[in-house]
Amino acid sequence: MRRMLGVACGGVAWWLVSCRDIPAPVGGVLSVSQIILPLPGVVFQDTMRDSLGVVAPLNFIAFGPTNDTVNAEKSFIVLDTGAHMGGAGGAFLVADSFNLTVRVVGSVEAVQTQPASVILTQSPDTLVAADSTEQHRTYTLASGDTVVNADLKTLVRHRPDAGVAAVIVKYVIEQAPAGVLNKGPAVVLVNGNVLSSRDTTDANGIASLAARLRLAALPPPLATDTAVVSANASYKGRSIGRVVFTVIYTKQ
Repeated sequence: MRRMLGVACGGVAWWLVSCRDIPAPVGGVLSVSQIILPLPGVVFQDTMRDSLGVVAPLNFIAFGPTNDTVNAEKSFIVLDTGAHMGGAGGAFLVADSFNLTVRVVGSVEAVQTQPASVILTQSPDTLVAADSTEQHRTYTLASGDTVVNADLKTLVRHRPDAGVAAVIVKYVIEQAPAGVLNKGPAVVLVNGNVLSSRDTTDANGIASLAARLRLAALPPPLATDTAVVSANASYKGRSIGRVVFTVIYTKQ
């Protein structure tokens, strides 16, 4: 956890280094983490939920002068219109609007967090493919770990056609060529150049990972290799759809 220091300077904490020298009471809170968001967005007329669809509070970690964690009463405030805090302890974010982004600040004693941005969305009800579910990629044998990518795009919608942002789409490799021993898997999922099994939908409701064929990990080449990848998403713990992609890799 990256620990970020914030104190109340001029009413709103802005994490300035110049504020760092202000002492905290002995045994009190000296610094706080960023706000921990269960999800990046919350649905209109609903309360913030976690990845399992369970209603979940916002949170952050408070640290004392010796860097130990401190149990103290925390509070939150929404800086923008469109949402409010409610529930037990006022730690549950409720969306009063959609297609907006609001900022939330947490505080404990005299210390405040950096503002956290939360997207207010419509309810996601459908997951579909944003492109073809069958893709063909060709490759030639080369030295080193040459790679071939196939983009796997999905679209999360609020019917009939509105894209929904801030929805986590999870991808799973269902079938892939067997990798060579000690060379790693022949197919991996990446977000850019980072290994990942999930992506968050953008403002248009699009999520995308790439299925990367690692030639260095392929066994003695066949004419064709196939990978099958599924993508799924849920809301309130219920599936909103599943998309299955088939990627056919052919040696030139």
